[in-house]
Parts: sequence; structure tokens; C-alpha cells
Amino acid sequence: MFRAFGYHMEVSMRLSFMNSFWFLFDVMLNALGNSFMVISNLGSAPWTSAGESLVHVLPFSIGICIIILHLFSLLLSYLLKVRVTMEVIVKSMALAVIFGVFVDLFLSIHQLIYVPEHMVARYIYVFIGLNLVAIAICIYFQTSTIYLPTDFLLKAFGNLVKSYTLATILWTSIPLSIGIIVSIYRQQIIGIG
Repeated sequence: MFRAFGYHMEVSMRLSFMNSFWFLFDVMLNALGNSFMVISNLGSAPWTSAGESLVHVLPFSIGICIIILHLFSLLLSYLLKVRVTMEVIVKSMALAVIFGVFVDLFLSIHQLIYVPEHMVARYIYVFIGLNLVAIAICIYFQTSTIYLPTDFLLKAFGNLVKSYTLATILWTSIPLSIGIIVSIYRQQIIGIG
């Protein structure tokens, strides 16, 4: 009996390690993909784009602005009656912090190695970024038990309007609005692609 218990514990630990590995790999891949899109300067994911816009009006890096946006999303989700435990909030914000730090790390590496200037290279960068993010999202949905705060906001909008199509439009309108407001303020289109 104890031998069977030990075997199940060993299998469980291996599965837990593999899930953790894939989860960390997913966050890194997502951040890398987002960094490729930011460096291409041809547009990026909605919330990363908003972070990119905020960099021009706040004294923070893109990664820190992304973390701030995730905190804002979590607070807005709470105001819209999405209830989560403190443990989920801590894990979700930890995930946002890790993601933001990896975005900053990869952007720094891009700055050291190569920033494309020619349009063809920039399109290659955005293509690589989109595909990395797509792969990361597939892994995220398969392995994740922790969700980003923006995912809770999408859920809150879905509960509010009873339509995930309309919820997605509302959800995307927040980072788009941030980009538009900053672009009007700076009189230059920033972070919208």
C-alpha cells in the first residue's frame, strides 16, 4: 500500500514539475513574442500596446506599465463583481509581474542585439512575434491554472453584458482608448497598430 502511495506521489510531483516548466516556458514565450512586436513598431497585443503608450507619459518601463495595467484590470474586475480569493489575486499579480519583467528583459536584449529599421525586417519581427504569442496562448490554455488579471476583466465584462463578443469589444476598448488618449496628448500615434 505504501509503495503504491509513493508511486502516485512521484507521478504527481513529475506532473507538477512538468506543468510548472510549461507554464514558465509559456510566460517567457509570450513575453518574447510581445517584445518582438513592440520592437517591430508595427503594433502589438492590446494590453502591451497600452503599456507601450503609457511609457510616453509615465516614468516607467513597458513591463512596469503592463503590471500597472494588470493591477487596474484586477481592480476593475473586482468592482464589476468578479470575486476571487486572495490566493488567486496574489498568484495572478505574480504572473503579471513575471510577464512584465520578462517583457522588459527581452526588450533590453533586443536593444543590445538588433532593432530592425527596414520595413521587411520589421514585418519579419511582427510575424515572429505574432506566432510566438499564438503558440504561447495555446500552451497557456492547456497548462494554466493561474490567469492574468486581464482575463478576469474579460470574464467580468462577459458576465455584465451576457455576450463574450461584446465583452471582448469592451475589454479591447480599454487599451485602445489609452493608446488614443496618449496619442492625442503627444500628437503622435503610439502603440496602436
